Amino acid sequence: MARKLPRLERVLDAPTLFGIAYGEIASSIYFALGIIAFHALGFTPLVLLVVGALFLIVSLSYAEGTAAIRETGGAATLVRIAYNDLVGFVTGWALFLDYLIVIALSALFVPHYVAGAFFTRIHRPWDVVAGCGVIAGIAVVRLLHRTRLHRWALIVAMVDLATQLLIIALGLALLFSPHALTRGTSLGHSPSWHDIAFALPLAMLAYTGLETIANLAEETRRPGRTLPRSLFGSIGLVVVLYVGIAVVGLSAFPPQHGTELGSTWLRSPLLGVVTRIRDHVPDGRLAYSLGEHGQLPRKFGWLSKRTLVSPQSIIAAAAISIVILAGTAGLKHPVFFLASLFSFGVLLAFTATQLAVIKLRFTEPERRRPYRVPFTVGRIPVPSIVGALLTFTIWIIALSTHVGARYAGPAWLAV
Repeated sequence: MARKLPRLERVLDAPTLFGIAYGEIASSIYFALGIIAFHALGFTPLVLLVVGALFLIVSLSYAEGTAAIRETGGAATLVRIAYNDLVGFVTGWALFLDYLIVIALSALFVPHYVAGAFFTRIHRPWDVVAGCGVIAGIAVVRLLHRTRLHRWALIVAMVDLATQLLIIALGLALLFSPHALTRGTSLGHSPSWHDIAFALPLAMLAYTGLETIANLAEETRRPGRTLPRSLFGSIGLVVVLYVGIAVVGLSAFPPQHGTELGSTWLRSPLLGVVTRIRDHVPDGRLAYSLGEHGQLPRKFGWLSKRTLVSPQSIIAAAAISIVILAGTAGLKHPVFFLASLFSFGVLLAFTATQLAVIKLRFTEPERRRPYRVPFTVGRIPVPSIVGALLTFTIWIIALSTHVGARYAGPAWLAV
């Protein structure tokens, strides 16, 4: 009797996918708020709102693409189908780096949150050592046991939502002050226009879950209907929460001559649980897609009964994340460097995805599209055009203002 090979199954319904989508996107605030506030100061809520609106525009193209393709791999798969294997690989390779960066950042922030819970602090190099231990520990767990995070996704999301709503409610009641938000703030001076331009690419770090959800298309029941609804609902909710959290944060730490959110509390702007470590699962799905199509060694395209995704991808992701975390520990501002490097990959992928959706409208007009980007002129989806221009513009800004994006990003693609 032939052995039944493991495969991805369509097990995710709408509530579960919403929980995953909300959790993946909303958890980013636990490490992104301080990074953005350091540069944007009193304009942090506005920067988060603007980038959130752009994120929603980009999600329209993701919704059409993932609903039409229905395969794992996210942007890499969509771009590969629209263009060719090389362009798809470049997109996927850039995103793979982003997953590794988010893992490294999450692990680095964990010891600071744990220390904060016990009213103490942890300093370098011990936070890096602890972070490497977190990555290694989770990798071992993933290798020994197939986690079933999806079963708890909605519960975790509801707990996190209640936590953030409580922070916002108490903050607005006890701390909110319109004067505090603008104290010492003068656009063009404090922050400078350069600081605002610097903060825009960094703000992409606050919205890191879109590609993760796209990777779950092959495991979603009725993806044409479920994916768009879950994406739009979770993104809209998260944008509102982010702006509220930022307003409360700046009320607590007014931005006069800088804000403590971006200095004292840079590595723990909210005391809570960092759920973003779950990216060990999505990066395995991306590696599986790349391996399945020969863009990574074939072993990465195998599925395991024990771990579901390839053990090789788990080991590789953990090892490279540890190298990234340890390798940047000697920098003066490793958190800012990693956030800058993240913006390189995600903006490149967002631009490529929207262009791929446009191209497929012309090259495969007969393809079934359960969801279509609205506001179409002829065959051209206007939001995809606008979104691609905006993400490409911010990508250029990132290259011109961020050393990490300018040098480390292209170096990774050349590896």
